[in-house]
Amino acid sequence: MVSSLFVFVDEWDVGAPIGDVFRAVSDARTYPVWWKAVYLNVEADGPPKVGGVARMLFKGRLPYRLRIVTTMIRLEPPREFEIAVNGDLAGRGMWTLAPTATGTHVRFDWRVNIERPWMRLLAPILGPAFRWNHAWAIKRAKAGLEPYALKLAGQFPKHVGPFISAP
Repeated sequence: MVSSLFVFVDEWDVGAPIGDVFRAVSDARTYPVWWKAVYLNVEADGPPKVGGVARMLFKGRLPYRLRIVTTMIRLEPPREFEIAVNGDLAGRGMWTLAPTATGTHVRFDWRVNIERPWMRLLAPILGPAFRWNHAWAIKRAKAGLEPYALKLAGQFPKHVGPFISAP
């Protein structure tokens, strides 16, 4: 039997202060603002806190949408937090941040099993497409996180157009 487990490790640098990057990535309510074209809706029970729950609807480039419920299981500002994931995907996600000379290094570890029956069944065949879809979504995170975090920091992003609103 082929596993429906997918493990992704994505890393990139953001030219914004660690505290502002952490505020953005730890608060799922901000995702539809800066992680555009991916996060369609997020409903959370408030600001980030251990035990906090968020319901998310998101998509990639492929023609399907995923619904998950996340629960914050660890929160250590401004360095890292971890969520448990249930719904169409089940597993864990962890964001780890480190200061750099020019901003913040971001690492996102995503370890999830596919729970949606049709996707689980087709995972052995569509695995490369699912990986490509994840890469497409992360590219949008990379494009949106820095300008949003700079907005939180009160700085003007050097390489983007109009500002996006902070919650």
